[in-house]
Amino acid sequence: MTKEQFFRWNVITNLCIALSVNTAATLLAGGDTISGWIIGCCMAFAINTVEAIIIPAGRIAKWFAEDICKSQPGKPVEFVARNFMINAIYVTSVSFCISLIRVGIRPEVVSIWWRTYPVLHVVGFITSMIIDKPVMYIALKTK
Repeated sequence: MTKEQFFRWNVITNLCIALSVNTAATLLAGGDTISGWIIGCCMAFAINTVEAIIIPAGRIAKWFAEDICKSQPGKPVEFVARNFMINAIYVTSVSFCISLIRVGIRPEVVSIWWRTYPVLHVVGFITSMIIDKPVMYIALKTK
């Protein structure tokens, strides 16, 4: 994947994940104003985008799917395991970072984060499963 293709994949994937996970988090929190929802989406997108540059999630997910789960590239098990791990990395970190931003560094931040994390992980996982192939097609498409 070229740098341009990675950039395209990164932006589209993180936008989709930010929208879906932040919408779920907003609903779990009892709703919010439209401006609060937009700010949350922007925070999630920014955090995920920076993480995608720093954390080699693709390599970690490949290792998890192929070495730990013993699946072959292109097989359904590899697809599920890879998306599960990528989602686990991004949703875990972005949801915890946003909890820290919204709640602050207090002893109860972990318990507050944990109240929504399992649902957010499932939402992110489903979203990543749905968008994986179309986003990869768009990202790899050359002009």
